[in-house]
Amino acid sequence: MNQFIASILFISLAAAACKKDDGENNNGDAKKGYVTGKVRNSAGAPVKGVKILIDHSIFYNSNMSTSTGDDGSYSIRIRTGSWYAFAEHYPVYNGKKYHIYLEPDNSDGFGGEGAVRNFTWKLTGEKEAPLSGYFGGLVTFDNYIGESVPNEADITWTFTPVGPLIDGSAGQTLTLKAADGWQIKDVPMGRYKVKATYGGNILQLRKWRTEDAFVNELTIDFEPEIAAQCNNCAMLEYRKT
Repeated sequence: MNQFIASILFISLAAAACKKDDGENNNGDAKKGYVTGKVRNSAGAPVKGVKILIDHSIFYNSNMSTSTGDDGSYSIRIRTGSWYAFAEHYPVYNGKKYHIYLEPDNSDGFGGEGAVRNFTWKLTGEKEAPLSGYFGGLVTFDNYIGESVPNEADITWTFTPVGPLIDGSAGQTLTLKAADGWQIKDVPMGRYKVKATYGGNILQLRKWRTEDAFVNELTIDFEPEIAAQCNNCAMLEYRKT
């Protein structure tokens, strides 16, 4: 390779490196100084009005936020620092307003180099750190006084959806058991008709700590919050027939 060609190649490589440092990085489409992305539901449709929170990994209450547009996309300028991106959705379903975190395609932190973070509205699955818990709702149950069964982990619970689920998708009938004998985790949130059986016998149900009549089949909604107990949950009580 002669000296002239070598010089041209060096200049070309240097120019390419400068261009990359000025906007592109290992995140692919990341733009320096910005976090961008899209929010979709599990079917791939865009979700409008989702709050995107860019939170500092060290300093409390040092964050920035924006919301997704009609096409589910967002863009927000960031300062130098150490950041995480979160997506918070507040859908209204059957007259109740919920607070739901969505799943990022990349949960890693980032700095002022920018990042692309896309999110999916999932109805089930375990959340990755720095979040914790499950995307689905929680159902807990307890026995009416003096009416417990010998092994509550063997109660069979049947959830039959009533109408679409919280994201508008069609649900399916679920047959579940509580491994720990008192809670069923990660149920896709929606309205359900619930039945419980033990050893082939029906258990009657009602909402926990109420004076409602016990019924063989109970229609439930997940509560956005039950004070001092849980969020996005339903709490039930059973008795033997």
